[in-house]
Amino acid sequence: MRCYNCGCELSEHSFCTNCGVDVALYKKIIRTSNYFYNRGLEQARVRDLSGAIVSLRQSLKFNKNNIKARNLLGLVYFEMGEVTAALCEWVISKNLKAKKNMAADYLDMVQSNTAKLDDLNDAIKKYNKALEYCQSEDGIDMAVIQLKGVLKTNPNFVRAHQLLALCYLKAKRPELAKRELDKCKVIDVNNLTTLRYEAEVERLLNPEEEQGGKKRKKKGDEEPASTSYVEGNELIIRPLGIKEKKGSNTVLNILFGIAIGVAAMMLTVFPGRLNHERMKAQDEIKAIANQLDAKNIYASELEQKLSDANEKNATLNETLGAYAGTEGTLQSMENLLKAAAIYLENPESFLEVADYIKEVDEQNWTDDTSENYKRLYAALKTDIGPQVCQSYYDDGFKAYKDGQYEDAIAYFTGAVYFDATHKDALYYLGMAYQSAGKNEDAKLTFNKVVELFPGTWHAQSAEKALKKLEQ
Repeated sequence: MRCYNCGCELSEHSFCTNCGVDVALYKKIIRTSNYFYNRGLEQARVRDLSGAIVSLRQSLKFNKNNIKARNLLGLVYFEMGEVTAALCEWVISKNLKAKKNMAADYLDMVQSNTAKLDDLNDAIKKYNKALEYCQSEDGIDMAVIQLKGVLKTNPNFVRAHQLLALCYLKAKRPELAKRELDKCKVIDVNNLTTLRYEAEVERLLNPEEEQGGKKRKKKGDEEPASTSYVEGNELIIRPLGIKEKKGSNTVLNILFGIAIGVAAMMLTVFPGRLNHERMKAQDEIKAIANQLDAKNIYASELEQKLSDANEKNATLNETLGAYAGTEGTLQSMENLLKAAAIYLENPESFLEVADYIKEVDEQNWTDDTSENYKRLYAALKTDIGPQVCQSYYDDGFKAYKDGQYEDAIAYFTGAVYFDATHKDALYYLGMAYQSAGKNEDAKLTFNKVVELFPGTWHAQSAEKALKKLEQ
């Protein structure tokens, strides 16, 4: 035992030898707390759990820091099926002493099994629901069903056994009530509620039988008009000299009793059964609705995944088309390689090389396009450019003079493609557009001439042509 003031180990003296504080009353309180703890421990060993709870609470009343008493109280609660109360005591114990405390192991044991913990939580909800059913006359059957579910999950729940026994007593089934109370006594032998219910069950199962004898006649006495006797708890008065009618009256009485029994069953049992079936059907409908919701969500997720996959597939197809199509990257590379091969074999075949060069689309180039690829393209175009441009210009000028303006446009466009500084090719391209009636293209071309070659006769002629087109 340590001093509450300085924490020093106490001796047999009534004061602390370290700080001098008076500890006589403190020692008495601690001893009293330990006494009730030892008493509760002995009661728990003989399964007097109710008595153990009283003793352990008394121990904690004297010393709330009695960790052993608090942990044992939690174990007793847990053994009686009171899981919530047990967890509360163990949490308090762990907060009072964080290290070297068995309460931490008890909490880990319960909380590590989340499925079991959820089942115990559902059992408490069912028990509360059963209490609500017990408050109505026609809810006893539903309460019995709920309590059976509770005890299936938590077999040691003493209060559930007691409430189930009470329901059986209410339903005039004392033999089933006795069975539940016997289970309670196995868990907690001296539970006062169990003993009180058991006394009521014994009264119903073994009623006192008092038999009253018939009074004997005395000589000279007149014969009485009636006789009386006690049967069970009732006084029966029977007139003498009257014979009971047999035959049809007996049959009618039996039929009348059967009719009353059927009516009583219809009024008591059937409403509860119907209510149970109705709730069962509602639960099934809810379960089906939840399944449908889950399937709808799953179907929506699949549709979204399918849509995403289709979009991704379309993107990949476009990318693949850009690489493998007639105007794709792969085709452009092949055209450039063919042009290079022809040029290396015969540099004079510059027109054939030009045909392949024109098939290389610079617009399909990306950041991943190789620099060597770009340099090869530029080198070939630069080497054959002047020759190809002059050849295209000559053919275009001849077609322009012959009035073949579409052919002239094609030739002049090729000439400008290979040599953008060729003034004559660009100017006559505009003239060919104008002659072919393509005024918008003509305006764009003449504006380029004015912009690229200012001060030349080409620019002056282009300005005049623009004024004429704008009229």
